[in-house]
Amino acid sequence: MWEKIAVAAIAWYLPAFAVEPVFGSSADQGTDTTSSQNMERVAQIKGALDDEQREWFILSHGRDSSASFVESGDHITVDITGFVDDEKWETQESLSLSLTVSEEQLTSATVLHPLGETPSPPLYTSEGGDVEVTLTHYERVNHRVYVAGSIKGALALQVQLGEPPHQEETIAVDVTFDVEAQKVEF
Repeated sequence: MWEKIAVAAIAWYLPAFAVEPVFGSSADQGTDTTSSQNMERVAQIKGALDDEQREWFILSHGRDSSASFVESGDHITVDITGFVDDEKWETQESLSLSLTVSEEQLTSATVLHPLGETPSPPLYTSEGGDVEVTLTHYERVNHRVYVAGSIKGALALQVQLGEPPHQEETIAVDVTFDVEAQKVEF
């Protein structure tokens, strides 16, 4: 029995002491997740929210990413969630964008800023607010989409699900994003 515990403990410690591949080596080619995990995380969404400078990070774990897209006919929907902590998938204080692109043009956009631990109200939303989302770069390469742009305006507070957002309770948003999203395969 102690042998099994020892083997389990060694197996648990091995990933902590694994040798990291050298970037650009032939062993690293084709493994985007390996190289992105070894690099220092850089915020992909930055700017001011309620007149306070903020940063949000896109997180990935294996094939799961907080930036992904799906194709539906001629439309591509890119869903992005940026997290305050560069290691934790916590919804509170995150910033989410849903962008619909058709023929490389932005056709619709929704922005959410949850206040609690779930993506349901209370939250600030672009629906009912006065927000302009601009796409400055769009590029598709195989199973990846690269989007960059800005979000400016005011997000309105939605207190409960099913209720319209309160136009008189808003927070200012002025952020830029530069994100790589991966395709969701069903």
